Formats: sequence, structure tokens, C-alpha cells
Amino acid sequence: MNAPIVFALLGTALSAVLDPTLTEWKLLKTNEERVLFPLRDYILEVKSFLPDVYDTNPPYGELFRTDKASTMMMLLHAGNWDKKVGRLVWNTIKYDRGFDVNIEECDARYQAYRSFPAGGKKEQIWAWNFNQDDVELTCDGELQYTQNFDEGDDNPRKPGLPEKCRALGDAEVDRIIFRHMEGYYIRGVPRDNKIVTTPAPEVPTTQVDVHTTKAVTTTPTTEAALITSTAADDPDNVVYDEVYPTCDCWTPECGYCTNLECTVQQDLANSDRGITVTSTLTRKTLNTIVLYDKEGHRIGKFQMSLRGIWMSGCVQCRAPVALRQARDEEGRLTWSFSLKEGVVRIKVGGEVLYEQELAGECKEKYSQAVRFAFDDMSCENTFLYNRSEMLAGDKITPDCSGRCSQ
Repeated sequence: MNAPIVFALLGTALSAVLDPTLTEWKLLKTNEERVLFPLRDYILEVKSFLPDVYDTNPPYGELFRTDKASTMMMLLHAGNWDKKVGRLVWNTIKYDRGFDVNIEECDARYQAYRSFPAGGKKEQIWAWNFNQDDVELTCDGELQYTQNFDEGDDNPRKPGLPEKCRALGDAEVDRIIFRHMEGYYIRGVPRDNKIVTTPAPEVPTTQVDVHTTKAVTTTPTTEAALITSTAADDPDNVVYDEVYPTCDCWTPECGYCTNLECTVQQDLANSDRGITVTSTLTRKTLNTIVLYDKEGHRIGKFQMSLRGIWMSGCVQCRAPVALRQARDEEGRLTWSFSLKEGVVRIKVGGEVLYEQELAGECKEKYSQAVRFAFDDMSCENTFLYNRSEMLAGDKITPDCSGRCSQ
């Protein structure tokens, strides 16, 4: 057997200066190759190919092994090649029984994709995005799998769960062993958690307020002034609400939630209204709001499902039973999330169903939230765009810049 090849993709391994060549496609020439790759600094993209012949319902043995022609594997290491912290397996096809993707440290069993990868196209572009609190796997921009590191399965057959899942999220992964991926390609997408802005021309533009029919002349800037709700801003105290889809920021066009044009500006620390969303609530699907500070750095995420409520690094609790009871027959619910004065509140119909006061570093961190975006929230979900408090980026439109039909 040939010895595995080590790609030195970082000019000075694991130094603070990241090698720009890491963003170029690198061919995996054998079925086991070792790569220095800092997952905290890059999103890992994999270019794979759908096999010409495959079986979506193969015979499974006792170990549930599947055809290696469709299987990809990554072993994650931190600090040295002897310290394995994670084992990820996923497939180029969607199996009938749902044995599609698995993180050994988090999942007691394989999880199913949401759809057939890349719609059945030959070439597939996968993206593994590891955050502090969760990991997401997309294929051609479509979310196929997500795992919150605080929500690892608890199963007696797999000792160490769910603690190993949280440990994976905390690990400083800096090297990866790729297996069963000969002929595929990998590259890194830089991610410094800072909003990417598109320079705007310094010329006045005229906009028309559809509610007042009054022309407003503004000068575009890369950092818009903070919008707050005051009597001077809205002397008649009229609230302008428009129903917008929850435009997904996890797309190439939005720089995978790093593009300022895909965010909405709002002074959440001083807003009574907060963010009002209408969405489908289930146990498996997360409603995710990404929060940013005024410098464009991502602060963290607010996430909610019928299983629980999370805020990155600060909140982890069970969801109130009242959320399930408040849904309509189709499982949909209109709810509001607010952060005024450091208190996390979830309201339904004006009634507070959940409340948690943040303290210390958590309160300090989230009090800086002045922008938000939606992550993996489909076009069927909506939010109220309130003109008296919010300023939408250019890609936050009634049809999400063409991605959602009106």
C-alpha cells in the first residue's frame, strides 16, 4: 500500500498568515491523503462527482457499510496526527434508507439528506462550515445537514455522547485525513467572520418611500448610520410593516453570511419590537438568526426549534411547551425575538413565552447586536420588515433578489 501523501497547503504550517493558495482547487490523488487545513479560518469545499452507476438501496450488512464508490470520509485532527477529534462520513448520493451523512462524535446513527445532492448533476460542490456552536453541510448551496454541538445524541451504544460532540465544536482542527476521495478536489473559502462589503459609489441617489411618496436623497456608504426608532424619525408614530421572506444568507451570492448586503440593520439592544418571524416550527428544523456588531463581525446565532432555544455560547435550554401549543394546524407560528437591555425574549401574540436575562460577557457581547440575517430559513418563512427601525441591505428584497418568487 502506498504511503499517504501530505499536502503542505499552508506556507508556514498553521501560522497566523494564511496561504492564499489554499483557495485554489487541489486534486486528491490517492484514497488517503493528509492535509494541513485550519477549519476555524476556512470553509472547506469539496468537488466530488456522482458515480455513473450507483444503487440507492444497496444490501446493508451488520455494520451498515455502503459502497465506497459513493462514500467520502474525513478524519479531523487537532495539533498533531495522533489526536483525532472527529470522523465525518457523507455520500455523493441520497440513500433510500437515509444512511447519508454522519458525524461519529455527534450522531448515534446516520442522518438523511434533505434532497438528492446537486439535483443529480455529475459535478457536486460540497461545503463544510464549522462554527463554534454548529456545523453545516451544503451541496451546491443547498443545506443538506446541520448539527448543533450542544445537541449531540445521547445513546448508551455510543459511550461519550453527547460530550464528544461539544468537544468537537471546541477543538482547534488544523489537519484532516481524507479517505475514499481519490480524483476529487478540495479548497478553502476564507472566513474571518467579518462582513464583506461592496464599495458603493460616492454619489447621491434618490429613493422613493412607497408609503409617503416622498423622495429621499441619500449618499451610499459602506457603513450605514445606525437606525433607531425615535419620535424625530417618525413624528406621526406610524409603523410601516412589510412582509418579506427570510432570505437565506448561506449562499454564494451572500458570501455564506458574510455580505453586508444580505443583512438587516436594527438596534436590537434598544428595540421593544425585536424581530417578528412567521415560520414552521418542528423538532428537527432550526430557525436561525445570525447576529452582527457594528463592525460587521458575527457575534453569534439565535436558534430555536420545538426541542430547544440556543444562543451561541450563552443560552441552551428546552423550548417552552407553549410554543408547540401555539402553532396552527400546519405547524406555523408567528413569534418575536428581542434582546432589549440584555434580556432574551420570545413573544407570541404579545405574550412572553420565554425570557432569559443575560449577564457578564454574554450581556456585553449581545448588547452590540445591530445587524441580523437569516440562515437556512426558506422562502416560505417570512419576517416583518419595519421601516421605522430597520434598514435592509440591497439583497434583502420582497423576492430575495430573485431567489424567492413573489
